[in-house]
Amino acid sequence: MLQLVLTWTISRALIVSSLAVPISLMVCRMAGTRSTRIRTLRRHPVLLAALVPLFMPDLLTGFTYRLTSARLIHSVVATELLYGGLLLCRVTALQLAVLLILPSSAISRQSIHSWKLLRTSGRPNWYRTWLRMLVLGPYRSVLVAWIGGMLLCFQEFETAALLQIDRHPVVWAVWLFDAHAAGEPLSVSLSFAARSLLFQLALLLPAILLLRVGGRRQVSLPPGAAADAGLFAGRPALDSASTGRGMVWAVRWLILCSLVVTFVWPVASNLTALAGGFRTLVAQGGLVARIRQIGFSLLDCMLVAGAALAIGRWLWRRSDSFLTVAVLLPGLCGSLVLSLILLAAFQLPVLNRVYDSWLPMLLGQTLWLLPRAFLLVAVLSVLTPQTSIHGAILLRATGSRLLVATARQLVFRLRNVRWLLAVGILTHWCFWDVTIVSVLRPVRFEPIVTRLYNEMHFGRTETLVALTCLSLLIPLTVFVVTGMIWKVVAVPGNVRHD
Repeated sequence: MLQLVLTWTISRALIVSSLAVPISLMVCRMAGTRSTRIRTLRRHPVLLAALVPLFMPDLLTGFTYRLTSARLIHSVVATELLYGGLLLCRVTALQLAVLLILPSSAISRQSIHSWKLLRTSGRPNWYRTWLRMLVLGPYRSVLVAWIGGMLLCFQEFETAALLQIDRHPVVWAVWLFDAHAAGEPLSVSLSFAARSLLFQLALLLPAILLLRVGGRRQVSLPPGAAADAGLFAGRPALDSASTGRGMVWAVRWLILCSLVVTFVWPVASNLTALAGGFRTLVAQGGLVARIRQIGFSLLDCMLVAGAALAIGRWLWRRSDSFLTVAVLLPGLCGSLVLSLILLAAFQLPVLNRVYDSWLPMLLGQTLWLLPRAFLLVAVLSVLTPQTSIHGAILLRATGSRLLVATARQLVFRLRNVRWLLAVGILTHWCFWDVTIVSVLRPVRFEPIVTRLYNEMHFGRTETLVALTCLSLLIPLTVFVVTGMIWKVVAVPGNVRHD
């Protein structure tokens, strides 16, 4: 049975990730070259809309389409198409983010064409060098994006569980969770997870190798061939591809459909129950208690996000070390496998004393967030203009109060806002993850996300919608207010001109 489950899940991941690659490539081509992508994204909000599915809570999406999945339960093909379509929207957003983030290749198609012209029968290593040029050149970012999509599909758990995809079609993570919940010993569950871990490692290691080698090593060529081939001059095919009008309209329609499926319809279909849910909470006297529960959950996630971001910054400075790979690997293996491993570790005699404490949950959340934090640190390190920040910091040393205030404002806009946004994104991901907190949380603490799942299972739709709205608005309000206070403190507004 395990072999069948893994085969089905891997096949789905392979199909969905492969279908998402051409779509994400078309969207990425609309952003132009890497030097102009960020400005293009600001001018064209439709490209930002393509990233929205990456940040939508699984609870909202899964709950919205749960009844649809129940109606399709007797049709394996229809259920698979529904789940695969939801996965395709999220995988496309992930692959687009990878393509936009990774730096442009140093090996252009012109260089590869020049290398083909150098082909002679007397060079046995020609094919090996040609393949390395393709993998480390134009195809590097595409391969990393494809591997990322495969991992996301394979590790996905919450949407599949909400859609009740636990028989045929089947999802490996849901099958493992059900087996563990049905009373399978932890050792047996971990033995089940071992095979999936091998498959994920088989995907992760090439991706890590591509990220480490592709940007730091040059392709070795026979003596004298580099000058003829013209290597490391030019841009990859992705940057130089032209974007036709028909492709632009096709991409816009695909983005619109994805936005409607993952955001517009889930929000619109639940708006009618919102007012009734708030009335129920007020009538039962549980509104204050639920707000307090959201506040404690938010505080926990903010602390974890801050710690993960700090560790990510430290790892970024040591990005050439294998220590980075070792630290990021647990989080890259998925929340379910990570939770089961930590659950087994904290049942050992050495760690059993802190089993029912905050340590297992906080450690699990931090390890799970570390790869995402490392990615955000890499993005901010690439996009933040360090020379501008350095110049603004030097202005602080001037005697003019106006220049000092201007320097503080520049530093706040160039650096502080970016890090606050990074903490907000990490907090959002941690806040809505239910797997780690449901397995590792202490008995005396109930996160709001587990409460939301309980409300859903009990069929309390109105209360669920109201609590979900509060869970989205309260963190957003906290970060907006924090940014405003931080700006007032960092940039005094009562500075007079000299």
